[in-house]
Amino acid sequence: MRVSQEIISQYIIDNGYEKPKIEIKNYYLQWNEKCFGISPKEIVELKEFITNVIPYFDAVYKLINSLERPKSKKRFVFDNKLSPDIHFSHRNKAHLVSYDLYMMSDGATFIDRIEKIEIITKDDTVLSTEVNIGKDNFGKLDLYLKSKLGQLFFIRQSRG
Repeated sequence: MRVSQEIISQYIIDNGYEKPKIEIKNYYLQWNEKCFGISPKEIVELKEFITNVIPYFDAVYKLINSLERPKSKKRFVFDNKLSPDIHFSHRNKAHLVSYDLYMMSDGATFIDRIEKIEIITKDDTVLSTEVNIGKDNFGKLDLYLKSKLGQLFFIRQSRG
């Protein structure tokens, strides 16, 4: 099911979302231009998630770098289908919002935000006529809004 940008902006996205500056240790989040950002209540939670996964980055880099051919200076080139991507995930207490951090085999690190959408309608008919879902199926349907928040970068030199 596709939901238009207009419906998302009008009914789903809170106008209070923001893109705060997030720098933790030697990493910073470069926000995706197209994402709406996050709720101010989520800033601490996102920072804690990033803080908790950063210690694993060194081990992951070492693992990826160790996948070399023996006695060869060339690194093993993965077929895209077999490439090991690393996935870290965090869900809030109510399981309504989750953050997913993906580290690709080349070290690029991306963060997504997934929010569960609760369907609230007047007399159970408004939404069903718009998206062609019978009102008996509302209880069986889980809707999620996925946003690509941005990319986590390593600060290589002093950012003055």
